[in-house]
Amino acid sequence: MSRRLWLTRPAAQAAESRAAFAALGFEVLDVPVLAIEPVTGEAERQAIRTRILDFDRYHWAVFVSQNAVREGVAWLSDYWPQLPLHTRYLAIGAATGRALEQAGLPVVGRPAIDSAMNSEALLALPELADLTDQAVLLFRGEGGRTHLADTLSARGARVDQLALYRRVLPDQAASSVAGALAAGDAVLTVHSGESLDNLCQTLANQQALEACLTWPLVVPGERVAALAETRGFRHITVAVNASDNAMAEALQSLGR
Repeated sequence: MSRRLWLTRPAAQAAESRAAFAALGFEVLDVPVLAIEPVTGEAERQAIRTRILDFDRYHWAVFVSQNAVREGVAWLSDYWPQLPLHTRYLAIGAATGRALEQAGLPVVGRPAIDSAMNSEALLALPELADLTDQAVLLFRGEGGRTHLADTLSARGARVDQLALYRRVLPDQAASSVAGALAAGDAVLTVHSGESLDNLCQTLANQQALEACLTWPLVVPGERVAALAETRGFRHITVAVNASDNAMAEALQSLGR
């Protein structure tokens, strides 16, 4: 098995993952196929502003990612120098929870660090079993799954959503992939379904997808693994979640 590894995370979020994977003895190649951009349209920003000004109406604030924390806390800081005391904060994963706590927001619930860090794990929290007549504000990006919002609504909540950022294919993705391909075969890692889609798109544009389908691929969770199977990848290793520890453990299992 190759000891070369593609790290496809957004460049701004790759440092800790790079260090964790390099510590396992991999030669880590930075191949970012996803970038995070804040929304910039005036209509979009006005919609966000309206929800933020009404933040004291919400019983729960749910953050789905570290990106949601970064963008959401910036908006809250602009309009709420003192946050409402009754609002409770939830995070969809351990890293998101840490980001909230570093911003000074107390987290009352998050999935266990050794569990899947996804909507299903968050919805399993006892705090969310019955939300009758409670208002929930979701801090998230554009697009993505609707399962979390749909289920919260089905449990009685009044759910509003803030689309704070968008996930895009970086301008330099093609050149990054071309350079990595020139280095030879490697272990591929992706941290989300969007990253997998962008990776496949970029490889296909360079007529390299078919060859890379035989390379080892490490993904976070069964949902992304199922997507990888539909794309034709043959050697998929599933990490418990997208944390560095879980992905590193999955990488270590490749050599066993």
